[in-house]
Amino acid sequence: MAAKDRIILKCADNEEVFFQQQQAEQIRKLREKSEKETAKQYREDHKYHCFRCGTDSLVEVQKGKCVIDICVNEECGAVHLDPGELETILQDKNLIKDVKKSVFLIFR
Repeated sequence: MAAKDRIILKCADNEEVFFQQQQAEQIRKLREKSEKETAKQYREDHKYHCFRCGTDSLVEVQKGKCVIDICVNEECGAVHLDPGELETILQDKNLIKDVKKSVFLIFR
């Protein structure tokens, strides 16, 4: 092999590797924090948007322990339940009747 055909590999020293790992960890934490803040802001900005039609038209109707979100857009009328609310509604037959009345009162 001629002298100009040789490849010389330079190994990074331990200190350089340490600081690269530290920097990579800081970048990972900053990205994670940014993603959480962005998701929180998105949820706040779209808090009263209907998942079905996308309009800013959700109202909260409280019946008993449940707070049910109902879209008041005339073309939609979707009912949004949070986790566990359906089970709570189904356990209380009087609550089912009250919820039905509340839903239908909105569309009168």
